[in-house]
Amino acid sequence: MKGTGARLSALLAVAGLAGSLLAAAAPAAVAATGPGIITTTAGGPGRGPALTVAQDAGSVAVSPAGHVYVGDIRGVVREFSGRSSWERVIAGNATQNLLSAPSADVPATTAALDSVDGLALDAAGNVVISDGLDYLVRLVAARSGTFYGQAMRAGNIYTIAGDGAFGYSGDGGPATSAQLARPAGLATDSAGNLLIADSLDCVVRVVAVRSGTFYGQAMTAGDIYTIAGTGRRGYSGDGGPGTSANLSGPAGVTIDRAGNAVIADSGNSRIRVVAAHSGTFYGQAMTAGDIYTIAGTGRRRFSGDGGPAASAGLRYPGGLTTDHAGNLVIADTGNHRVRVIAARSATFYGRAMTAGDIYTIGGDGNQPGVGYPQGVAVDPAGNVVLADGYLVRVLAAWSGRFYCKKMTAGDVYPVAGNGQATSGNGGKAVDAEISDPDGVAVSAPESIIISASQQAQIMALATASGTFYGQPMKAGNIYTIAGNGASGFSGDGGAATAAELYGPYGPATDSAGNVVFADSLNNRVRVVANTSGTFYGQAMTAGNIYTIAGNGTSGFSGDGGPATSAELSFPTGAGVDAHGNVVIADGSNNQLRVVAATTGTFYGQAMTAGNIYTIAGNGASGFSGDGGPATSAEMDVHSAPTVDSAGNVIFADAWNSVVRVVAAVSGTFYGVAMQAGDIYTVAGTGEFGLSGDGGPATSANLESPHATAVDSSGNLLIADYDSNRIRLVPDRSGTFYGQAMKAGHIYTIAGDGNVGFRGDDGPATSAWLNSPAGVAVDPAGDVLIADLGNARVREVAG
Repeated sequence: MKGTGARLSALLAVAGLAGSLLAAAAPAAVAATGPGIITTTAGGPGRGPALTVAQDAGSVAVSPAGHVYVGDIRGVVREFSGRSSWERVIAGNATQNLLSAPSADVPATTAALDSVDGLALDAAGNVVISDGLDYLVRLVAARSGTFYGQAMRAGNIYTIAGDGAFGYSGDGGPATSAQLARPAGLATDSAGNLLIADSLDCVVRVVAVRSGTFYGQAMTAGDIYTIAGTGRRGYSGDGGPGTSANLSGPAGVTIDRAGNAVIADSGNSRIRVVAAHSGTFYGQAMTAGDIYTIAGTGRRRFSGDGGPAASAGLRYPGGLTTDHAGNLVIADTGNHRVRVIAARSATFYGRAMTAGDIYTIGGDGNQPGVGYPQGVAVDPAGNVVLADGYLVRVLAAWSGRFYCKKMTAGDVYPVAGNGQATSGNGGKAVDAEISDPDGVAVSAPESIIISASQQAQIMALATASGTFYGQPMKAGNIYTIAGNGASGFSGDGGAATAAELYGPYGPATDSAGNVVFADSLNNRVRVVANTSGTFYGQAMTAGNIYTIAGNGTSGFSGDGGPATSAELSFPTGAGVDAHGNVVIADGSNNQLRVVAATTGTFYGQAMTAGNIYTIAGNGASGFSGDGGPATSAEMDVHSAPTVDSAGNVIFADAWNSVVRVVAAVSGTFYGVAMQAGDIYTVAGTGEFGLSGDGGPATSANLESPHATAVDSSGNLLIADYDSNRIRLVPDRSGTFYGQAMKAGHIYTIAGDGNVGFRGDDGPATSAWLNSPAGVAVDPAGDVLIADLGNARVREVAG
């Protein structure tokens, strides 16, 4: 973007204002204040020291004052400056919910964004966002005023293009009535118009900020127009009108110093230009409104460095920007490089360059030097800032001190991100970002254990300060205790944080504080030792990882023999009973199995320490057997089992939409009379749906219950996944979580059925949850929820 000295001064002033207005971080979690109140305990959009904040950066923009804005494709926009190492959230609440209607005129940090695929700063310092999967372009106002025809309040979010429906329509009419299809790269031109790479529509569009003639078209303020692309995917049209040309998935757009619109025609692996006025640019005579290829042959490869850009090979180029010298900077995403087309013959980035030729200035085609750069921007010092997946990097244009570190010209440095999709480096849990938390357990009194299966890690939120799992920990902070972030199998006998996991689910803790979990896709059950000693027949060292069941082969075998020689098939969770035995949900085998901690008789069977036994399920997927021997029953078990104080094993039979119990002793539990060794349904009719609150639990409908827990009063808690609720079956009548309840009946204690994130610091029954996948109870009696779709662990005060 180019403007007069007066405009630049104004931009600097506004950007400074934006830095203070937009810097307001999301509020920290407030401790629960009474029964039934919900708060966030861990997770959210992520904030803190920039190099510890987890992110998946897909776009980046830099203000004239040096504020760096990072678009996280997980639905968050963050900001940090070159003078501070603190990264904060300015938009998005990390929910990524396709089902909820976008909010408007609300604080930007409370709004849901589905995917931030592009960022730009307009002339007023507002942050403009491509909310790709909502099919909208949105704006966070830097100050109160009227922008794009709307009255706006500082810090709030507004839609400025798109009606939320996927499609291609609206040209020549109001931008907010038009249909978009995954808007991606954004740019503003010298007149203040907003350019949008409407990627799946295969067009580039303009929202006019004022009425006039731009790109060869008469435009009206607030309306939207196509300036490149026919809407058909392909490659054609060079030398003719931009609107008659075919594009393929345009990913990025920028404005060069001459005012031309430059397009990363990603699917065609080319860079193209729509001329703003007639003249000679990039060595070609161009006519206003026509389109031309200036880089890339269309062959997806790396070639051409040091020669004419039009003869070079690119591979799916993404973001584009223009540097202070007028050179075009390209994120050559598929080639793992950052490249430059020289605007004139001179020395740039420490290299002699010839006008019109292309050069690599960052990356050698291999990771991790530069990974998959998608977004590029240039800061006030001339350094190139890259959105490079799990990192934001800076390619130093000069030697000096930038972003709080000493840099050498031509070298690349990480300035934000921890290289992973989760935060687990010792920061505050309420500032962390957790990738899809799907299980939660409690190790009294030291920590809350969280599984993040997609990130292949197990984390601990320390509830006391001390040394746990071989690490010094501070109360309130979160730490990775297992998994290096790579999916695979390795590390047994060594440090758990160096090990590879593959789909860790269903954590539990034993009396020594060791964490037991199902390493599902490795067909094993593994343990992270909390202290050094002998557990499960093995000598263990604190902080190390060990397999205690499964030989890695998917199948069913080994009953009555050593658990480590047995075959499991996609185990989905573990529980620990009062005797220290490990109860395993052997998912694809549709059985519950036990690894005996000591030799004795358990669940009606004589067991030998370290051996494995089946206690429920006949191996068939289905529903049968209630009231009879558990080993004769059909079931679908895909969640971690829970063991109550009587020794009964409880599990969510998700696909049958019921919760069932294998009775350890004879008696009446959860309103049902039981015989030891038999199996019973205690909640659900078997029909998928939501009904029955306030009545008998066995007459109620559930919607894919995913997890269970038992609180200190003996009440059964159910994470009812698809109903977005936590439900409770009391073992006795009384008042729990602020509600009067009757034994054996069912009640909702969290969630009102709406999908999304809302309600912290208020009644849990009015809050919004998003696919609760896990539930546990801490020593204080508070209920912990793995709110998977909201990327948080939330707490309901008991």
